[in-house]
Amino acid sequence: MQHFSPQLFPAIWSDWQQWFLSRRPSRPGQTPAQLGLIADRIRNSLELKVVLQTAVNETAALLKLDSCLFFWCFPDTQRVRIVSQSVHTTEVEMMTSLDTSFGYYPLERFGPVAQRLCQGEPVIQSGQEQRQFFWEQIVTALVSPIEDEGIDLSGSVLGATAYLLIPVKLPRGELAYIACLAKRPRTWSKVDVETVQAIAQQLKIAIRQAQLYEETQKQARREKLVNRITAQTRQSFDLPTILQGAISQLLEILQVDRCLVHLVEKVDALGMDQQPLDAVETTDPGRHRAKHLYEVCRPPFPPTIQDFDVDGPITRWVIQHRRPVVISDVTQDDRIGPNNPEYQQAQIRSSLVVPVRTQDGLYAILYLNQCAYIRDWSRHDQKLARAVADQLAISIQQAYLYAQTRQQAAESKAQAEQLAATLNELRRTQAQLIHSEKMSSLGRIVAGVAHEINNPINFIYGNLPYVETYLRELSQVLHLYQERCPQPDKELQAVLQQLDLEFVLADVPRILNSMRSGADRIRRIILSLKNFVRLDEDGFKQVDLHEGLESTLAVLQGYCPKEIQIVRQYGDLPLVECEPGHLNQVLMNVLMNAVDALKAVDRTPRTITIQTRFLPSEGASKPMVQIAIADNGPGIPLEIQSHIFDPFFTTKAVGQGTGLGLSVSYQTIVNQHRGSLSVQSEPGNGATFIIDLPVRQRDIQPANPQEWSRLARPTESLVDPACQPSGVEAD
Repeated sequence: MQHFSPQLFPAIWSDWQQWFLSRRPSRPGQTPAQLGLIADRIRNSLELKVVLQTAVNETAALLKLDSCLFFWCFPDTQRVRIVSQSVHTTEVEMMTSLDTSFGYYPLERFGPVAQRLCQGEPVIQSGQEQRQFFWEQIVTALVSPIEDEGIDLSGSVLGATAYLLIPVKLPRGELAYIACLAKRPRTWSKVDVETVQAIAQQLKIAIRQAQLYEETQKQARREKLVNRITAQTRQSFDLPTILQGAISQLLEILQVDRCLVHLVEKVDALGMDQQPLDAVETTDPGRHRAKHLYEVCRPPFPPTIQDFDVDGPITRWVIQHRRPVVISDVTQDDRIGPNNPEYQQAQIRSSLVVPVRTQDGLYAILYLNQCAYIRDWSRHDQKLARAVADQLAISIQQAYLYAQTRQQAAESKAQAEQLAATLNELRRTQAQLIHSEKMSSLGRIVAGVAHEINNPINFIYGNLPYVETYLRELSQVLHLYQERCPQPDKELQAVLQQLDLEFVLADVPRILNSMRSGADRIRRIILSLKNFVRLDEDGFKQVDLHEGLESTLAVLQGYCPKEIQIVRQYGDLPLVECEPGHLNQVLMNVLMNAVDALKAVDRTPRTITIQTRFLPSEGASKPMVQIAIADNGPGIPLEIQSHIFDPFFTTKAVGQGTGLGLSVSYQTIVNQHRGSLSVQSEPGNGATFIIDLPVRQRDIQPANPQEWSRLARPTESLVDPACQPSGVEAD
């Protein structure tokens, strides 16, 4: 019988072909061996991308699909992400019409299917018209079609007319689907569904293994990054270097477009002048941002530090709650809003914000921003960001402690230096007070002795002319008596012979001349003592320095051996404004040191050269006078030349010097007279002490105006007791 001959029933035959092709199973049932082979291929790799691609390739080849996809479903954000695809069709129009590019898609593109996807249910759609053929009952027994009931699933999904969506539910709550797509209507048999479900079951195991492997690899990379940051922390406590290096590495590992660190608290201890969030608008905001914001960017996105809002909504939320913020789509976040100008200008689409904190408080905020696309931040991303934030918190805390320690050390050092300076000043003051009292007493004694000696000497010196006159008159009387009485009696002749009157009369004038010369010498010595001490001339006076030098040399006559020659090379000097008594003490110290140095050597000749000269003003300098006292003694060793003006420094034996002579002299010349005292010496070639003094003290402005009151007081610079001339005993 030719009941279905095309010649007899062409319309019926065409209808039969269409119905049979759409209703028959797509493929006979698969054997366990075939499914086992597919499972082995899927689980052959531990790389998730390879596992998923293998699954869709095997499924597409097995069921002869136009396309097979694997996508993740995110019910919380109402999106899906296609990550793997396999196309098995030779028809170009089918390939181009299927909307199955990789990336994110909103669930609304799945239409009524979206609700089933969020619930993790399978979705089956054949895509054929609901037509009933008169022979349907004959063929229905040959196949076992499965269709969704109760929901209108008409319409295409991702450009496919027929589709089979089988869920892959993972233990950690993740939801994914294997999508079998066909451009033409297709009936999905029970065998097809069971086959894809079996593959989904094996794929779930393979995904879990790949995820465990991937987590292990990510954990290793995370630990490696944290270890690098830890190593940087140990190598340097420079906070900008640590932060810049950490966010640069984090940018590369997580493949984000922007990474930024915002220092918010405790930064003032690091020397960065941190201000409260409500007072960040300073007179120099660029300086503030440069010290509190650190950013790295991936091209082509430019830096945004200048436009970063340090008082933004996310920043305030993190500061208030001290918790991370995970934002897949910034336009959907109520805190930011869809039209936030800062995020629009920075082109930020997804953001992960992590507080950098310890138990001591919040130090900074770490911002990871994705600009090229919307990103769902995985648990690995969040774990890595938190791990880096924890290490950065430790680094910042260590930098804070290091800065605090350095600050305390600097303060302690400054206090120690201040205490040392105060101690040295007290020691100098004490020594100066002691010597001041000694020299004051000695000066008063010298002045008193000179005064007491001066009175009888003046009495003697003043009466010598009268004695000379009286003796001359007596001599005349004796000569007149001898002329009138040439023959005295025997008794008078015996007395005259015994007295040797002629010799006495001849020797008396010589005795008077000697007495006059001695009294005059004593007067000059007393005048030299008075000029040296000058207790009657307190304060600054205009004096002749040559007179002071000669007075000092006169006092040193008994101390200086005759073998030592004094060479005077005096220039023409103006009167110099100084304190004569204190300046004479300086000259005494320097000259006696020169005498002591020459006493220690055996050479000929031994000389002390005193040279004075006038230094006229040049440019801004004031006119000066210079006194150079040089000796040809053994010189001063180089290693101690920098210490000779230090208080209590001496090279003399114990009991022979206190180490205050040159120190006090230096204080007198430099601090009181605003001059300079220096030394030039080469071992074996003697030493030269050079004193430079301004001609007028009022031309020299002290660093502190109160110095004028001090300049008016007598200085405590004194003569070293060990350098006193013979005949003058120091207490």
